[in-house]
Amino acid sequence: MKRTLVALVAITFLGSSLSLPAFAAVKAGATCPKAGKISIASGKTFTCIKSGKKLVWSKGVAVAKPVVAAPAPSPSATSQPVAEKIPPMPTSFDDLEEKHEGIPYASWKFTQEKLDATKSTDLKITFKFGPNTSERYENQWSIDAINLGSRVMGAQKQPKEFVFLQFSKPDVPWARNEANNYVSTFRLGQSIPDQISDLCAGADCDNGVTNLAGDIGLVIVGVPTPPNKFGIQKFKGQTDLHEYVHAVQGMVFKGKAQNPPPTLMPCWYSEGQPQAISIVTTSKTAESYVSKRKEWVNMFNWPLKDYEPSTIEEFMRNNMKVPCPGNTNALNYTVGFIIMDSLVAIGGIDKTFEVLTAIADGLKFEDAFQKVYGKSWAEASGILARVVSKVYKEYRK
Repeated sequence: MKRTLVALVAITFLGSSLSLPAFAAVKAGATCPKAGKISIASGKTFTCIKSGKKLVWSKGVAVAKPVVAAPAPSPSATSQPVAEKIPPMPTSFDDLEEKHEGIPYASWKFTQEKLDATKSTDLKITFKFGPNTSERYENQWSIDAINLGSRVMGAQKQPKEFVFLQFSKPDVPWARNEANNYVSTFRLGQSIPDQISDLCAGADCDNGVTNLAGDIGLVIVGVPTPPNKFGIQKFKGQTDLHEYVHAVQGMVFKGKAQNPPPTLMPCWYSEGQPQAISIVTTSKTAESYVSKRKEWVNMFNWPLKDYEPSTIEEFMRNNMKVPCPGNTNALNYTVGFIIMDSLVAIGGIDKTFEVLTAIADGLKFEDAFQKVYGKSWAEASGILARVVSKVYKEYRK
């Protein structure tokens, strides 16, 4: 369509130019009637300009040949639209399985609506580095991702400050000392200083853990040497937003529970919710989100016997309470992601936090889920397992 429009404009311009009244032979330097007049001759466009006291034609500029639009192909049963067609998006558990291909588009839509509704955030983000520790990547990546996430979770109570405490192996003593400035809101099975030592207990430091200390979210980050050793840079700050979601989870339980949040919800919910929020939020387009979604589904080896719904549902049952099986822990970040993405698609991000609020108020997970979604967990888990099965079978072909 654009090529046809260009051709039409070009032809119209030529026609109007040719209708200009003649004054003299149109050629460079010849006398012309009025400054600014335009004429076309010998394949060039000439403009009437003032030269000293005279009006003369300019040197002329070659006229671009009009673009002739190619004829549109006749419709056929095999022709496809240029733009990818968006699949129908689910609206409830009733059509979630049938419209599972539209789940990421629905999640993207909800996320964009939240960003449009909340234009800014007052969150303070602080970075602390050990004296021998290099930055993993630009701090701005973390700032941009977390600010977006703070806006997406704008309806939730959030920390006033989010602190990155980053350390390499030589800086573990420094980091342990710094950690003493923060007192956990919850009764921990392992102190924050000991968590720091654990992150560097192997051949090198790696990974991160988020704690809540009053209204401060504290993420301790083990930085390897060199900082790009494990390729965390490819996530462009998404994993930092994942950690920030953990801090927001903590804010839900603050003042209501002594045990830390991960012990109060299923393992796939604890890690799947931060995944479902951080990955879609840091995706610039719906198409890029679908692409990242596929990457995550294929991120790890599949430790289960198959992709059947019964196998997925068994995994969900086995990961309802900590301690969860270590051999399937990676699936809490991938299967858990698809489960939570499905819940976001039919109810938005805030509903996933409503479940946590109901748990913090004393309900069991199953009762909290039914209160929020109006569907028994026994029935919903079967639907979600079938959705996950379909997604994995399609994405891991």
